Amino acid sequence: MEQPRTRQEQWPSYTYIVPQIYTRANVRLIGLGAYTPADVITNDFFAYVSTRLGDPRSASDLERVTGLTTRHVRRSTLELCRYMAGADAPGLVEDARAPAEETLVDMAVIAAQRALASAGRDASEIDTIIGASSSDNDAFPTVAGQVQSRLGLPPIRATMLKGACACQTEAFQICAEVLAASSAKLVLLVTAEGLLPNIMNVLDWKTSSLFGEGASAFLLERRADEEGYIINGSDARQGPSLYYQTPLRKDVVEMAEVDIKMRQLFKDGRGKELNEVLAQYLVGYTKMNGKEVFREAPRAMAESVDALCRHANLAPDDLAYIVPHQANSRITRRTGELLVHDYGWPAATLDKLVDNFRYYGNLSNASIALALVELLRQGKLRDGQWIALPAVGGGMNYGCWLLRYHALQHPEEALQTM
Repeated sequence: MEQPRTRQEQWPSYTYIVPQIYTRANVRLIGLGAYTPADVITNDFFAYVSTRLGDPRSASDLERVTGLTTRHVRRSTLELCRYMAGADAPGLVEDARAPAEETLVDMAVIAAQRALASAGRDASEIDTIIGASSSDNDAFPTVAGQVQSRLGLPPIRATMLKGACACQTEAFQICAEVLAASSAKLVLLVTAEGLLPNIMNVLDWKTSSLFGEGASAFLLERRADEEGYIINGSDARQGPSLYYQTPLRKDVVEMAEVDIKMRQLFKDGRGKELNEVLAQYLVGYTKMNGKEVFREAPRAMAESVDALCRHANLAPDDLAYIVPHQANSRITRRTGELLVHDYGWPAATLDKLVDNFRYYGNLSNASIALALVELLRQGKLRDGQWIALPAVGGGMNYGCWLLRYHALQHPEEALQTM
């Protein structure tokens, strides 16, 4: 299917994407790694919280609405849930393999080691590390810097992106541009996320119930014979749909007081008052308008995929999979529906959407890698297939990487997730 690609007036009327601003990337993905903690939160926990707050939901209600059943989290997150909701709260499942203490850096290092092993490469070959997170609390040294140190690397460049869930696609573009500039030959991209404990209140169940924890890593190499396309954008006008402000020191004292008040309101079953307290406190807790996110996020991802396929002169039928940021199963499907209904893609596009949200939840910048690992585990990835990796996040930020998948040297090393 030949589509217009060049003149601005020939592009569809996109809401978000500026199609002329993109990167043509001579980059190959040669290594992939992911990690999720062993402990689990089931829907029973959030059903218990919602019911105590006077807005009863069953575990099956939550699964029906979100498509989500379990979230993998660290032991410290389970302890936080018990602290906020009570020691008798159900749905908090401990795994004997889980360490008592586990940091975002710990998770990122494991993911990085798996990516290196899958590529058959040594850490000493890495020239640059790019990190991304929506939820880390390491101002400096950064997660990227600490991964550099833990891998035993010399003091090479280690840059950290901090933002919402589309930092992963922004990081893809930065890696490609670093490699194109020949300032590095082998780039490690690492992400690590702990949104539920770090940037939201557990008792804000409509938001916190959507998230899990984990880390990912990509190993990228410049190849002159490789061709890919990456695009990103930002529209702060949509910021109120999903936003977060980092607390300052003066805010931390007030946040502690707010948490104590919310715990008491929860014990008393005064859900309306608890929500009023949370709504008026704008710093330190993520705020999300679910309806607006559902309306705008799929469109940004659909536009990103469509624009890059046009740049690549790639027909929709030639795209093997769309592996989006796993924000929500309904958002994933809506992305495909928009491609079909608004941009003329075939109905079979819906079968190309990859969705593993059900067992992990939203892992923010670690979500795409884990979805790729699950696709690899199912034996669905084939050498030479075109795949699209779109993402959208608060702010609002959005983007996509369109690339050819090439078989990993040691794919079995990428299949571990715990």
